[in-house]
Amino acid sequence: MKTYEILGIRIRDYSVREALHSTTELLSDNTPSIVFFLTRGVLLGATDSEEHKAFMEEGADITMVASSDIFKAANVSEKGREREIERNLYIKGLLRMLSREHRRIYLMTQNAVQMEELKTLLGTFENALQIAGSFVNTDGASVEDITNDINTVTPYVVFAVMDGNEGIDFVSAGKKYMNTRLMIVLQPEMLKVKEDGSVKKGFTTKLSEKLFTRIAGRYKE
Repeated sequence: MKTYEILGIRIRDYSVREALHSTTELLSDNTPSIVFFLTRGVLLGATDSEEHKAFMEEGADITMVASSDIFKAANVSEKGREREIERNLYIKGLLRMLSREHRRIYLMTQNAVQMEELKTLLGTFENALQIAGSFVNTDGASVEDITNDINTVTPYVVFAVMDGNEGIDFVSAGKKYMNTRLMIVLQPEMLKVKEDGSVKKGFTTKLSEKLFTRIAGRYKE
């Protein structure tokens, strides 16, 4: 695990090997644990909130960098990690383990399109997943309603797609009430993938990478 400081936030980044090892240890605990993916938008959003910043630094059990340009903003070369991120290797490794052990999972998204994209992403790596339940939060359901729905099926792992600040607020409020071993919080932009599960990068993505790196550079000055 390595640490970097971006936009005044101390980031803990795990390699896929380290993250999967730590995840296995977390799954042996009966209390819910959190794996939270960090993107450009998540980090930018946290600069205005000490609570969200604290969650990224200490609140999540594992933080995973989801955008390779974050390394560029930190002025470090992480070619190996960049390849792991581009190919979604952490998700791939975790799904293989869950499929092999016949573990039940639960899916949660903010809208129906995201749900279909999430199923496509997960199905790219494993087609024998045991999906115990799902929740599409189009009507802005309360944390209590969602956690109650999760608890009715007692999944081993929850995969949730939520925008940065919303994801942090949901996890902070509902974590201790959830009857699950692990919650993986993905960001919406992580759902755009190729047929092999690797992350798609369009023109707007590349442009936002450059802008983020520029902003992060100014923050250091």
